[in-house]
Amino acid sequence: MKNKLFNLVVINSKIKFGIIINILGIIFNTIVPLAVKNFIDNNAHGEINLNWAYVIFTLLLFQAILTSIGTYIITREGDNQIAKIRLKIKEHLLKLPTSYFDNNNSGEISSRVVNDATSLRTFLTLHIPQMVNGVIAISISLIILFLLDWKLALLLLLIFPLDALITYPIGKINKNIANQTQNSISKLIGLSSENLSNIRTVKLNNAERNVYNKFKLENSELLKLSIKSDKVYAITQPIQKLFAITLIIVVILYGGFRVSQGTLTAGTLISFMIFLFQLIGPINSVADFYTHYARVKGSTEKLFSIMNTRIENENSAYLSVQSIPQPYSLSLKDATFAYNDIDILKGVTMFFNPGEKIAIVGATGAGKSTIINLITRLYPLKKGMLLLNQNDAKEVKLDDWRSLFGVVSQENTIFTGSILDNLTFGLNYQPSDENIQKALHVANLVSDIERFSEGVHTQIGERGLKLSGGQKQRLQIARAYLKKAPFLILDEATSSLDSDTEKVIADNLKTIMSEKTIISIAHRLSTIVDADRIYFIENNRIKDFGTHFELLQRVPKYRKFVDNQIIDTERSI
Repeated sequence: MKNKLFNLVVINSKIKFGIIINILGIIFNTIVPLAVKNFIDNNAHGEINLNWAYVIFTLLLFQAILTSIGTYIITREGDNQIAKIRLKIKEHLLKLPTSYFDNNNSGEISSRVVNDATSLRTFLTLHIPQMVNGVIAISISLIILFLLDWKLALLLLLIFPLDALITYPIGKINKNIANQTQNSISKLIGLSSENLSNIRTVKLNNAERNVYNKFKLENSELLKLSIKSDKVYAITQPIQKLFAITLIIVVILYGGFRVSQGTLTAGTLISFMIFLFQLIGPINSVADFYTHYARVKGSTEKLFSIMNTRIENENSAYLSVQSIPQPYSLSLKDATFAYNDIDILKGVTMFFNPGEKIAIVGATGAGKSTIINLITRLYPLKKGMLLLNQNDAKEVKLDDWRSLFGVVSQENTIFTGSILDNLTFGLNYQPSDENIQKALHVANLVSDIERFSEGVHTQIGERGLKLSGGQKQRLQIARAYLKKAPFLILDEATSSLDSDTEKVIADNLKTIMSEKTIISIAHRLSTIVDADRIYFIENNRIKDFGTHFELLQRVPKYRKFVDNQIIDTERSI
């Protein structure tokens, strides 16, 4: 259990207090059989004395009250800890590198955060207290039993360890099954989440049957594991019950024989039987503890993996962006990036000076978006340097660095909520109504928003499904403008817009050129011809750079790229 995740679980003073309250309840509970013994033995000659009956009732009442209070304290504090653990895991996840999410299904990760933490909660608030209480109850009871009759107590003590011989191998089996089951559940949830989030694509491609069959296959795997678990349960539960019944019968037979011989009173035997019934639960809790531990260890291994994954940029020494004098100049020098040992970019050198409009063009898959990922430090460089005013990016605090960029991506990343929620997403200040209106104007969204009865407070559904593709892109542009970042990155940011709307936005963006450096990835000539510098990428390298007219004269492949754009434009007219 020596793990970063389990270090978050603390048996603190509140849980300890709850356990102490439960122990007091256990003490009252262990006195009950002694009171019963005295009641029976004192009334053995036909004289009824109810004093011990009152004592028994009082003991049971106090035991119930204390157990209720102790259990509530433990479970409440356990819930508080698990809620904190979920937050800790979520915080850690948000700091993991982008590559981690490239290799892991988001639905599966979400399932782990919720379901595995719930398993940990059950273990913390139920099984650990039960085990502690069980050990204490067994210890106190055995002491009393030996004081009552050492021969019967010794018989019990010899039989109890047999239970461990059954539960230990069961624990190992359950651990493997629990691990496999949790993996299968996570895959099933991830698959279902992915299908539902892309339901329109599923329907448009008539892929319902394909999606159903994949879900059915994973569901069958989960069913097999559930049946395997059922088999283990079906075998082990009768064995444990048989053990308990056998123990009771042995005690009754031996105790009854002792009573008939006059070496044991009836009150003592009945007291023993009550102790025995009281001990069956604690004994099973202690015996099953390893099984529960094995299960929670198996089902939370993915959480361990998450918590042990290194977060982005863990360096302790940082430069503050505020300490670097403006205006900001950005540059990549001899940058190389590889993904899965495959070079995506090689020896790339680029400069982004204040107030410039820089365009990056090239064939699909040339590495244009990768450059954006490197500039924003979503991925680390394999070789080379990323500089801000000659300061190495590695020395700048990561969230400070990303505050430099307003990004509009081609994926139309809109979130569930209102238009205003999306406009202010991630902002470290509350924009005024005037600022919001200016951002909507820049993105040519004013008339669109006015059509909604609730204006910017309109709820737009999951991933902005109530908006058109063009409205989503313009909403991103408005959001990026509100960020007040010195660099505005437009990654195919106008691909969903008609030419008239694109021209309006381009004209509006020109008015803020003095405020921002614009880095644009685009195929449309209208978005790149007026760029101060165009970088043309070919075969993972910078083929050449210059103005639009300079590249037309020097680079035949750029000229062909432009000709193809013109042809595509004419075809679309």
